[in-house]
Amino acid sequence: MEKVLLIFDSEKFLEEFLKISNELGYKFERRGNLILLGRNLSEEELAAIFYETEAEVLKHVKLYKGEFDDMSCEGLLDIVPKVEPINDFLDEFLFKNIGKLLVNTKIFFHPIISVEKKRVWAVEALCRPPVHIVDLLNVGKKSSQFSEVYCRDKALERFSQLGDSQLYLFLNFHPKFLKNPLENFGDFISSVYLYNLKPERIIVELTEHEAMEMSAIKNLISFLKSEKVKVALDDIGTGYSGLFYLSELKPDIIKIDMELIRDIHKHNLKKVIVNYLIRMAHDNGIKVVAEGVEKIEELETVVYMGVDLIQGFLFSKPTENPNFEEIDKKAEELLSSV
Repeated sequence: MEKVLLIFDSEKFLEEFLKISNELGYKFERRGNLILLGRNLSEEELAAIFYETEAEVLKHVKLYKGEFDDMSCEGLLDIVPKVEPINDFLDEFLFKNIGKLLVNTKIFFHPIISVEKKRVWAVEALCRPPVHIVDLLNVGKKSSQFSEVYCRDKALERFSQLGDSQLYLFLNFHPKFLKNPLENFGDFISSVYLYNLKPERIIVELTEHEAMEMSAIKNLISFLKSEKVKVALDDIGTGYSGLFYLSELKPDIIKIDMELIRDIHKHNLKKVIVNYLIRMAHDNGIKVVAEGVEKIEELETVVYMGVDLIQGFLFSKPTENPNFEEIDKKAEELLSSV
C-alpha cells in the first residue's frame, strides 16, 4: 500500500510541523522522529501543508512516498536511500501543475517617464501570479525557471498589444535563472521577433547582477548590444559593488535604488551619493532612472540633479492597461511645475 512518510532530523521541528498540521485540521500518526501521513491525502493537500510550514522547518525533514509495511528499524533503513527533500517534492508538484497555476497570471506595466519629453518613455513589465503560487515558485528550481520564461513571454505578447511603437519595454532577468546565458538570451531574442517587436525597443534589466561572474556579464552585455538590445542595471547605489559594476560594465541605463530616493530632499548624504552617481553615469553616456518617486519634493530634487527618467507612484501605479493619455497629462503638469 502506498504511504507517505516524513522523517525529521530534529524533534523540535517535528513538533512545530505537528502543531501547524493540527491547526489545519490534519491528525497524523507519530513514531519517534517519523510521521506517517494518511493514505488518502492528496498531493494538493500535502503541498498546501508544506506551504503553511516555515522554510526552516522544511530544511529538517525528508519525504518518502511509496509502498512499505515494515516499520521496524530494518524496514526503515531500506527506504532511507529513496527519501527526497521537501523542496524536490514541491518542485515536481509545481512542474506537473504549472499550466493550471499560471493560468491566472497577469502582466502589469509600470510607466517610466522622460524628464525631457514630459511623457511616458518606457514601461516595466511586472509578472503577477496568484500570491500563494509566487511563494511556492520560489521553492522549485525547474518551476521557477519555467515561470520566469512564461512571464517574460507573456510580457512580450502584452507589450506588442499596447500598439505604441515608440515605447521601450524593461524586462527583468535574474541571474539564478541564467544557467546558459547566451542560449537563454538567444531564445529570448527569437521571442522578441516572434511578436514583431524591435530588439532596439527592449531593455534587459539585470537584477542582482553581483551574483554573476564579471566575465559572464560582460559577454552577456556584449551579446545583447550586438542584437541592438539595451541593458540596464538595477539597484545601483546599494553597497560598494554598485559603483564598481557601473564603471566596469558601462550599461545603457542605471536605476538608482529607491532607498536612496526615498525622502532624498531631507538627507544631504543621499543627495551627495545620488548626485555623484548621476554625474558618473552621464560622463559615460549612461541614462539614469530614479526609482520609487512618490513625493513632489523627491521629484523636485532628482530633476534638479539631472536624472533622465523617473519611475514611481507619483505618476502612476502599475496597471494591466495603462492610460497613457492621462499619465502623459499628469507628467506634463508635474514636470512643468518643478
